[in-house]
Amino acid sequence: MSAPAVSIPVGGDSAARLLRLSVGAAGLLIVTRVSLWVGVQLLLAVGLVVGGLAGDLEDGFNAAAGWWMVYGSLIDLATIGALVWLLRRHGIAYRQLLGPRAAAWQVGLGALAVLVVSAPAIFFSAELTAAIFGTDTPPMLAIVDTPAWAAAFSVLVWPLLAELAEPVAYFGIILPALERRLGRAWLAAAVMVGIWAAEHAFFPVLIAGEGLDMTFAAYRVLSVLPFLAIWTALYFVFGRRLLPLMAARWLFNGGTALAVGLGWM
Repeated sequence: MSAPAVSIPVGGDSAARLLRLSVGAAGLLIVTRVSLWVGVQLLLAVGLVVGGLAGDLEDGFNAAAGWWMVYGSLIDLATIGALVWLLRRHGIAYRQLLGPRAAAWQVGLGALAVLVVSAPAIFFSAELTAAIFGTDTPPMLAIVDTPAWAAAFSVLVWPLLAELAEPVAYFGIILPALERRLGRAWLAAAVMVGIWAAEHAFFPVLIAGEGLDMTFAAYRVLSVLPFLAIWTALYFVFGRRLLPLMAARWLFNGGTALAVGLGWM
């Protein structure tokens, strides 16, 4: 039996407008994010080479990768801009992408549940890191090398912008568009998780030898898959309420950035 593809928690005219957002709108968000992840890192790499801070483009690309927690904010700002453009075009409020309203205590309790239930994903990621790289520190965190001001930016600004952009784009636009196209919520969720995980292969991009570091890219995709699967399942458990997930992810990403900035990872 097909799950209803139109079970989006908004009402009246807003629901009708939201349903008009197509797979094309979802594709726009995905292409925007992936192209900017690569493009911004490439521009930064070229800047490092021109400025004499890197010997060649390969060195520049890998050096730029250490700033991904900083330049990632540009990608999130562009995502927010694309969201605003799409929503204004269809007369939809940003708040409606967050699902039914929830009291502050419900958001807090839900966020705590997300963090607890994410424990298996944390364990899996740690084991995968040790198996591939022989270390407890994930390589995308080990390569971060920024001055104090950039580290502070990564803790105070980047996690907030990430939550206003990434989960809202995937759960608020991409998932409903896939549901309408595929007709089954579970299938749409699986496809969304796969796309979302694949995006992680591009931030950051590392160069190894004569080409891309495919081991690192594959690791990025595999290490995040359990997190995305758990969070997507909880999104449905919470009745498509996104705020508990956003709060939990903000704490998780902010805590990770703080640990990196303090040299604990």
